[in-house]
Amino acid sequence: MLSFVALLSSASAEEGMWLPEQIPGMAAALAAQGLGLDAARLADPTGDPLGAVVSMGGCTASFLSAEGLMGTNGHCVASYLEYASDKDHPYARDGYVASDRSKELWAGPSARVWVTEKIEDVTTTITAKFKKKMGDTQRQDAIEAASKALVAVCETTPNRRCAVVPFYDGREYRLITRLEIRDLRVSYVPPESIYAFGGDEDNWMWPRQCGDFALIRAYVAPDGTPAAHADTNVPYKPPRHLRVQPAGARSGDFVMIAGYPGSTFRYRTALEAEHAVSVRYPEGLTLLGALSGTAKTHARKDPDAAARLQQSLFNWANTRKSYEGMLANFVASDIVARKKTLEGELDAWTASDRGRTAKYAAAIAELRTVLAKDLSTHIRDRLTSGLMFTGRLLGVAATSYRWASERERADVARDAGFQDRDLADVQDRFRQLERSLHPVSDRDLFKVILGMTQELPSDQRITPIDTWLASAGGIEPGLDTLYASTALFDTGARLKLLQTSRAELEASTDPWVRLAVSLETWQRGVRSTDKAENGALARLRPAYMDALRELRAGQFYPDANGTLRLSFGHVEGYSPKEGVVYTATTSLAGLARKAGPAPFDAPSWLLERAKSVQHDVPVNFLSTLDNTGGSSGSPTLNAKGEVVGFVFDRNWDAVAADWIYDPATTRSIHADVRYLLWLLGETAGAQPLVAELVGK
Repeated sequence: MLSFVALLSSASAEEGMWLPEQIPGMAAALAAQGLGLDAARLADPTGDPLGAVVSMGGCTASFLSAEGLMGTNGHCVASYLEYASDKDHPYARDGYVASDRSKELWAGPSARVWVTEKIEDVTTTITAKFKKKMGDTQRQDAIEAASKALVAVCETTPNRRCAVVPFYDGREYRLITRLEIRDLRVSYVPPESIYAFGGDEDNWMWPRQCGDFALIRAYVAPDGTPAAHADTNVPYKPPRHLRVQPAGARSGDFVMIAGYPGSTFRYRTALEAEHAVSVRYPEGLTLLGALSGTAKTHARKDPDAAARLQQSLFNWANTRKSYEGMLANFVASDIVARKKTLEGELDAWTASDRGRTAKYAAAIAELRTVLAKDLSTHIRDRLTSGLMFTGRLLGVAATSYRWASERERADVARDAGFQDRDLADVQDRFRQLERSLHPVSDRDLFKVILGMTQELPSDQRITPIDTWLASAGGIEPGLDTLYASTALFDTGARLKLLQTSRAELEASTDPWVRLAVSLETWQRGVRSTDKAENGALARLRPAYMDALRELRAGQFYPDANGTLRLSFGHVEGYSPKEGVVYTATTSLAGLARKAGPAPFDAPSWLLERAKSVQHDVPVNFLSTLDNTGGSSGSPTLNAKGEVVGFVFDRNWDAVAADWIYDPATTRSIHADVRYLLWLLGETAGAQPLVAELVGK
């Protein structure tokens, strides 16, 4: 069993999602690994190559040409195809290739990419607002007020989206400035049977043969400034773009990724790990299984439902399988026991020195108390969020009512997400429902969540839901009343609701609005409690992180938090168990051998083309790179910074790498750029895109 110090200080060279600012301090180690360019170049978020890498919110993309063409994963743009599809054009299933730029498909009103322009340390500005005798709610208020003030100044520059982000669990803060591009269009996505070949069965597994690619293009106004979608817009000309290397990567090659990984939990406590394996993941599996089963039933019956539910089905299936892998990995790696043992060593280290005891012991003990209270409402809180997501119109009504309440305050005093800067995004989400809302399936998905709320223990009940169901006479009569009210099915009505006053909403007879008002009134109290807990965590987690950092010598990367990061490694297979060895690459020939009934139903034309290939086409490869959700679509770069692939998954034996990294088994899975170029040139007839990518 690893000791605590060993866990923290003997990580492999491949471990870590590093901040750009940390890379110069790693120059010698990276050169020894095989990096072929000046490490200082990787410290500049606006330089080459990092300036070409952009956030999509839940995925990563990168500019691959001077004409705004970007590469990412097919699964990252499924919602774009969902928006563009109709019964006569099932792009979400069949994929799409634009014969020329005029035929590129609009990705919809809520599609965005964000280009990082500046990262500034604002820790002093935030922490200067803290007072010695400040309460936890006041501390959280101070963090939010200082953050909003910084963002307000930052966003005086047009078309910028700024955010203050905590690092090292609140020990440090950065102000991040990003250019927001709002007109995205689809240039190429292969059919779902190619980009999701193997479906849920192969998800998180190796070997894989997925062409998980997409090419999208950013458009701006004729003067080069970001603008809403318009026919007069022109391709964006990024200051940086990456070079595609048609030769790809070979086994043993040095590779790196730059992207926007979402969340990891490497420094979370034993208590949080135990909760994850006993509550978070098991209960999540129950919920996701019920939602997926209901959605699949509707998708099988109705092609329109299938198109509108595709993205949700993918997300639920992906999360469900990751939870299954988490539980398997937690058991196989004995993560909870290891965390408890290691935390015991931390406590002993803290107690062995009077200065450390005074500095850390009380804070760590209080942290565990606050976390226990916070985690106790996890299931209730998850179901409350689920009510808004599955009952789409309830989410619309609740959002509108909260906006009405927040508008009564000065903009700077409003809660985050409800300031003037946020209104356009909310309006775009309301518009997006035109193409994703399916009332019949929505009703049954909402029913799933409502049923689960009735199984909550007495001290965790969602009171307004209980009251509403009692007055309605039960779940079925309540749903009948809600879905008989169709006014909010109309986009114009949803947008009008968003501008309605609080008094008018409170007087409304619309059943969606009435339920939303009662639920939002209850949630105000919940948010008040949450604010105090968040303030306490903002005070206590930094002390816990300080103890870890004091214990560890050398570089110390922060957990992933959706900000720009780099990871380094090599193209390399692995052995999951004795007698089993996985090679690092798969090929088109391997895809043809695996092809068969769904989910391995590769298109017949692909299999025919595969027979005539003289030199086998690499499809996927493994690397020792560190990644997590949000890294999907990140460009895989070789030692010179050239694109050789795109990250799209992690392997089954390392699903729990979000918690603990194991260098022997943690692998990233990449789509090989040679497969993309072959698909474009040999099957899609998209030679202009090939020429744009390779500069010919």
